[in-house]
Amino acid sequence: MSESPRDELRLLIVDDDQDDILLIKDYLREGISRSRVLADIAGNFQEALESIGNTRYDVLLLDYLLGKENGLSLIQLIRQQGIKTPIVFLTGKGDEEVAVAALKSGASDYLVKTHLSPEILAHSIRHVLELARKEEERQAAVTALRESEENYRMLVNNLPAVVFKGYPDWSIDLYDNKIEEFTGYKKEDFDSRRLKWCDVILPEDLHKAKAKFIKALKTNNLYRREYRIKTRDGKVIWIHAKGQIIFDQAGKIDYIAGVFFNVTELKEAQRKRKEAEAEREKLIIELKDALAQVKTLKGMLPICAHCKKVRNDEGYWQQIEQFIHDRSEAEFSHGICPECFKRHYPEFCEDD
Repeated sequence: MSESPRDELRLLIVDDDQDDILLIKDYLREGISRSRVLADIAGNFQEALESIGNTRYDVLLLDYLLGKENGLSLIQLIRQQGIKTPIVFLTGKGDEEVAVAALKSGASDYLVKTHLSPEILAHSIRHVLELARKEEERQAAVTALRESEENYRMLVNNLPAVVFKGYPDWSIDLYDNKIEEFTGYKKEDFDSRRLKWCDVILPEDLHKAKAKFIKALKTNNLYRREYRIKTRDGKVIWIHAKGQIIFDQAGKIDYIAGVFFNVTELKEAQRKRKEAEAEREKLIIELKDALAQVKTLKGMLPICAHCKKVRNDEGYWQQIEQFIHDRSEAEFSHGICPECFKRHYPEFCEDD
C-alpha cells in the first residue's frame, strides 16, 4: 500500500455525480494550502473498496448516495477491516438522522453539499486530520502504557519481594498474590481492609516501626525499617521494608510506595554468625589465659659442674630447684634416691 509524502495531501473522492466531483476538486485547489493535493476518484462502492485497499489515503470524502449502495455501508465495511483513515461524509440533503448514523459508523465529520465552500471543506479536512493525529497519539500512549504496565507486572512478579501501596491508616493495596507466600494471609484480606499491616506486626516492634516513619516525614520521606510479623500459622518472620512517602498537592500524605522483603533467613544467618563469633572470642580468651599460665625454659643454662647451681640473668647462683621454680609452673617435692640414701645414710641400709 503506497503512502503520500508529508508535503502532499492524498484524498479519495467517492461520488457518482461528476458535477459534484468537479466542484469538490475546485474547492480543494482553492482551500488547501499544501504544495500538492492529489485527489483520486471512485465512482461506486466497489471502486472505492479497491482504491482504499491499494492506497493509503490521508482523507476520504465519501458521498452518501452511491447507486444501489450507500456511504453508510461503506463506512461500516471500512472500519470493520480496521482502516482508520479519517472520513468526511457528504450528502446532498441535511438529514440529521443520516449525520448521526454516519458519525456512529465511524465518520469523522459531516458536511451538506449545498452548504459547501472552499473554506468549509478545508476546515473540515484540517479538523479530521487533527482528530486523527490526536487519536494516533492517544493510541500510542495507550499502547505504551499497556506495555509499561505489563513490564511493571512482570518485574513485580519476578521480584523476591511484595510490592505494596500503603496509606497512613496502615491499610495496603497489593499488586499480586505473593503476600500469601509471606504471611499466609490472602491478598483479599488486605484489599478488603479486614486486615491492616499493623495487625500482623509484633506489638513490641510496632513502636519502632512508627518511629522510623515519623523520622522519614521529618527528613527525606524515605525509610527503611526491619521488624517482625506473625504469619497466619503463628510463625514469626523478619520483614525488611523500604518505602517512599508520596504527598498530594495539598501537602497531605497521599500514599506510601514500597516493598516488603522476607529477611528471616538472613537474620538467622546473622544470629548464627554472631554466636560463632562469640564462641570464637571465648575460645581466644581461654587460649590466652592458658598461654599466660605457661612458662617455658629454653636456651643454654650455665650450671655448676660440682654443686649444680645455676647462674641466673642477674649473675647470681641459685639452686636449680629455685631457678626452675621461678621460670615455670613446676613445683618440687624433695626425697632421696636409693643411691644417695646408701651414700649418706649407710647406717640405715641393710646389707645385701
